[in-house]
Amino acid sequence: MNGRYQYSAEHLSELVGTIYDCVLAPAKWTQAIAAIGAAFNFQNSILAINGFDGRALVGVVVGVDDYWLSRMLNYGTAVTDGWGGMERIAQYPLEEPIVLSRAMPSLDLDRNPYFVEWARPQGIIDAVAVGLERNAVAVSNLSLGRHESAGAVSDAEIDSLRVLAPHLRRAVAISQVLELKTIEASTFGATLDTLSSAILIVDVDTRCLHANDAAKAMLDKRDPIALRDGELVLQSKAGTLALNEAVRNAATTMLTSRSRGAGIPTTGENGSPVVLHVMPLHRPELSRPISRHAVAAVFVSPSASPPQMPADALSLLYALTPAETRVFEMLVGGQTQSNISSTLGLAVSTVKTHLLRIFEKTGTKRQADLIKLASSLSAPL
Repeated sequence: MNGRYQYSAEHLSELVGTIYDCVLAPAKWTQAIAAIGAAFNFQNSILAINGFDGRALVGVVVGVDDYWLSRMLNYGTAVTDGWGGMERIAQYPLEEPIVLSRAMPSLDLDRNPYFVEWARPQGIIDAVAVGLERNAVAVSNLSLGRHESAGAVSDAEIDSLRVLAPHLRRAVAISQVLELKTIEASTFGATLDTLSSAILIVDVDTRCLHANDAAKAMLDKRDPIALRDGELVLQSKAGTLALNEAVRNAATTMLTSRSRGAGIPTTGENGSPVVLHVMPLHRPELSRPISRHAVAAVFVSPSASPPQMPADALSLLYALTPAETRVFEMLVGGQTQSNISSTLGLAVSTVKTHLLRIFEKTGTKRQADLIKLASSLSAPL
């Protein structure tokens, strides 16, 4: 499919389903990453999930032969320099596809060994990177290399990757909760009770249909989750609303810009950070053995980092994506759209699009309104 045309919702939904298949069957990550690369006209696709200690938890490489793969490992510093250095890379928003040629327009490729000695001989002219996670436990990202025969990376391709990114992030996070174990779909319900991770199955109204032993222990203590009239709730109203929305989104095949890949942050009674991840159960073999009303699995696990206020409050209350949250924070901090574009590696037009979505989601019209909103959220919920 030519990248200069909009991708169909049906095609994107198929890719999303392929991504979530990897949660129960980690061996399918190669198939999923290959499908994403092929769908958007990329020569190679690389999914890297590394522990904070540098351990490779998952490494999927598609479209790079053994010769070039062995040489690629020699260019770590050059790759980092090409993207602007570690400090600049840390500024790129998670879940946002960053196009190298747009983020670093002044980069002199002729002086970068990675591009001169590795990328260019293979005909690779550009790259897209999508950060999926950066925390104390792991760093994960998807990288895509563009061949000269495919032409420039198009806006349609970036828009479609932006839709897929939250699902990729969520699938990677849940895979880590499950410690990358393979679970047969046909025995999914029975297997839940053998896992040490807290997992609940809910219907579209977030009513608990099943909880494994680890989740039951939390419910009995009402820490950090509880049931109210059969519905799963968190300590904060904002957290509960975000959970309800995530479950409703899981119940439908709609793909919208409101989807967020980050987990829902909360805390235990002792203040320890906790995160909830919601995975849709679209495949009948997953939901039917438990209940015909089952729409999602909710995973509850310790968080790698404590909630950040007001950023998490903004994200929860208004379903802002990580990129929208960063644009919001920088705007209310006095940054211009041009400065934001340069810092985040986004086109000015993309920053404007994010700003319009922020206005729409928050019900505001001016930057002054956003400043007032940020001030009102400066205290914990």
